[in-house]
Amino acid sequence: MTRNLAFVTNYCPHYRTGFFERLEARLEGKFNSRVFFTDQKDGWKAYGDFEYEVLPRWKPREHYEVAPTTFVRLWQYDPDVIVSGPVDRFAAHASYLYAKATDTPFALWTGEWTLPKTTLRTVTFPLIKRIYHGADSIAVYGPHIRDYLTDLGVDSDKIHLAWNTTDIEYFQNPTEEEVQTLREQLEIPENAPVALYVGRHTKEKGLEYLIDAFREVVDSVDPTPYLLVVGDGNRRDALESRADDLDTVHFPGYVDNRDLRPYYGLADVFVLPSIQTEIFREPWGLVVTEAMAAGTPVVTSSTVGIAAAGVVQDGRNGYIVPERNATVLADRIERVLADQSVQAELGDAAATDIMQYDYDKMVDGFVTAIDDTNSY
Repeated sequence: MTRNLAFVTNYCPHYRTGFFERLEARLEGKFNSRVFFTDQKDGWKAYGDFEYEVLPRWKPREHYEVAPTTFVRLWQYDPDVIVSGPVDRFAAHASYLYAKATDTPFALWTGEWTLPKTTLRTVTFPLIKRIYHGADSIAVYGPHIRDYLTDLGVDSDKIHLAWNTTDIEYFQNPTEEEVQTLREQLEIPENAPVALYVGRHTKEKGLEYLIDAFREVVDSVDPTPYLLVVGDGNRRDALESRADDLDTVHFPGYVDNRDLRPYYGLADVFVLPSIQTEIFREPWGLVVTEAMAAGTPVVTSSTVGIAAAGVVQDGRNGYIVPERNATVLADRIERVLADQSVQAELGDAAATDIMQYDYDKMVDGFVTAIDDTNSY
């Protein structure tokens, strides 16, 4: 008899659509699976070809949304196993409480590897820690998350690697035509090397260090390199002011994910200089995955999850630098931009290495975690 699986999570960003589709296909014949979304993020409604419901929600706090009907819908759906995450959201809190009340096997999905120092997180940490220990199994982004959990005393035997990823195939092999068109649109000279950042313009992304590092790179690389700081955020004006003396630093603004491939193809190096703050530690950095898929060398800080997980390998497919260190960051960017043989070697390795971290590998981890709940 086919059983019911409920996957309860906050919202569906573009990079999760393929995962949910692949997971549903893999579970077919074992489970009727349905995803319940409890939150919504503006512009992130990338629902795909899989069974789902978007539950009515209420937002009592800035970063916490509540879907009161979650309990009712779970009771009506009557799942034989529940998968839920992220651990800091209502989806996981409600799902875990329902699972314990009904003796339903529960698998947690988490990518958190620090405790944000906020009032809400301090108050809810006892519940979160209980979820860590009480879950029947846990699917994690990578080994750095597993290590964080075992440091909290969680049984390592119930932790399964569900490697975080995105649509790798889409970002592979940017065409020369689309790259050349973008170069002309951005008015970047034909032979000028390009460094790229994609993401939010917020404190935790460490962009002040990138701009300061690039100031050193401009003085040492010929022809003069360009830096594209793609995205938007509450620090954009300050960043533009900080880069006011650098004529080759451009801020193209927000670019839709499906339009990013030529940016990765244009870039000679991709940089993610994130820093750890009191409320944030980069869980993964899927933009790094996208850049590697396009064959672009990457430079990340050590506090970026994909580097801590061992996917970025220093000196093989990119470089890993200490956070908040503009001098070392400048040195590694310069190494890539100044030497085309280094670009080619690191870029080829990046494209090769990232291929194994596809949706199927991510689904493998979830299937193992589901099996570990003893829900059969």
